[in-house]
Order: sequence, then C-alpha cells, then structure tokens
Amino acid sequence: MAIIDFKCPECKEKNNFALMGNDKGIFDRKCKACNTKLEIENNSDGIQVKSLQKNIKRKPPTRHAEEIQEREDNNVPTDYKKYKLGIPNKKTAKFIAILILTSSLMGLFTGYAIIDFFNSDFDEFENVEIEIQLQSTHLVSNNTTNLNNAQIILDGEKIVSTYVGDGTYNIVAKPGKHTIGVICPYYKNTTMDIFLPPQDSNLSLIDLEQGIEGTNRFTFTMQEGEGKITLEKTTYLKMELWFNLIFLFAFIGIWGSWVTYKLKSYNIAQIGAFCSVLAMGFLIIGPILGIIALYYLKKNKKMFTASFKN
Repeated sequence: MAIIDFKCPECKEKNNFALMGNDKGIFDRKCKACNTKLEIENNSDGIQVKSLQKNIKRKPPTRHAEEIQEREDNNVPTDYKKYKLGIPNKKTAKFIAILILTSSLMGLFTGYAIIDFFNSDFDEFENVEIEIQLQSTHLVSNNTTNLNNAQIILDGEKIVSTYVGDGTYNIVAKPGKHTIGVICPYYKNTTMDIFLPPQDSNLSLIDLEQGIEGTNRFTFTMQEGEGKITLEKTTYLKMELWFNLIFLFAFIGIWGSWVTYKLKSYNIAQIGAFCSVLAMGFLIIGPILGIIALYYLKKNKKMFTASFKN
C-alpha cells in the first residue's frame, strides 16, 4: 500500500489517499477541504496535481491554508547564517571625529597666523635694499637705452633710486606688502604688487652676487607705447591666496567631524577628513592627523547608518 500526498491547487490544503498495488498512473480525487475535482498523476518525475473545475468559481482559501502558505513563503533554509545587526561603535566614531576636528582647528590657527604675517606692518624691522630690474623684449641684448631714465614709484610716492647699470635700480623699503610702479619714457607705466619678507640687508645669491628673484629682486618687463599695465603678483602674494583657502578647507573639515561624530554620511565624513589634510594645520602635524582619520574611516565604513546611500 502506498500513500500519495498532494496539495490542492485551489485551496492549498494538503490531502492524501492510499493506493493498493501499483501506485503509478493517473487518479481522480476530490479535495477534502474545498471539494474540487482533481487529477493526480504519479510518475517517475513526481506527483503532478491538476484541477478539473476551471469553470467553477473558486472558493477562497481557508485561514488555515493561508497560514500554511505564509509559513512556506517565509521559509529560510537552515544552512543560511543569521545576519547580526551591528551596533555602531560610538567610541571609534568619536575618535575619528576628534582627529578631523583637531586637524581642522590647527588649519584655522595656521591660516590666521600666516594671513596675519602677510598683513603685518613690520615697523620694527630695518629697511631692505631691493633690486628693480627693467627689461624690454624690443631691445637688443645688453642695450639699455631709454631704461636709464626710469622713475620708481613706491606705494604711490616717488622715491629716490640708484641706477647701477644694465637696467637695474636699487631702492630701499620696509618689509611687507608694497606696490611698485615704473615710469619710463617711451614705455607703458608698469606696476607690480609685491611682498617683501623680513630679511638681512643685501641678501644675494653667492655665485651671481645679485638679489633673489621674488624676495629682494623684482623684474619688470616693459612694453613700448602709452598706457598702463599691471604685472603678475609675486610668488609670496600668490601663496597668500592659497592660504586664504585654508579657512575654507578648515571649516569643511569641522563640518566633516560633526558628520562623523553623528554617523550621518560616510562620503561627507571622507570629504571633511580630506579637507582637514588640505588645511595644512601646523604645516605637517594637521595633515598627518587627517590621513590617520581617512584610514580609520575606510576601515570602519560600515558603522555609518547611510554609508551605502550617501
């Protein structure tokens, strides 16, 4: 005797019946729950059940059948490992946030100190001798005609200058920011913004016995004609523009430290840590702290609640 187990395709209830002798073949039965006529075929491929009442209105499945179906739909294989929801490590987040915040605050202090240095009066320092080198692309080499009658303007005032030949003039000025103008016959009036750092007088290159370009020696390329031209700012003033960006990087870093502490967004935390590196706090200490923060951020990415969304 063989027992055939099957499920009704209409109401999902389980049924069974017993067979004497050969259990292979096609059998007609009715579902015990909904009384639907069924055709059950048992062969080498298994048991197939087909409803013979397609034109008859189906009865809604019973509550018991719905519960059975729900359990089967939600069935999880026993060999699946259970996922453990990780609890964010607040101490790690706080540690990384402190690294970013410290690096950013160092950047703010460094930026303020450098900008204050560039805007100081330097009244306590002695005058520094400056070389003003005049050049013209239209002149033949070593020909300084018309360049030996130039007038040097310092911060809007005419000053005494010494012509030493070859288009070179010597003047003296206090360290700090200055605007130097050159008025020369047959040439356009030319100006240049410079920063003169505090230094020893007569600072020069040993081999060439001349001043250091951008420090106490400034070259003016003169253009023939009338009008005015302004030359590019010197290297120190270009550096000052970069140091102004330090404040922006530092504030972004502070924002990133708060995002890290609150575990809001992994990407924003990374941006904050990277900007804290660019803030150049104490020139090298701040960037090192920022790099360490970037390393730990990557290592602990999963602790962010929105790390895979933002």
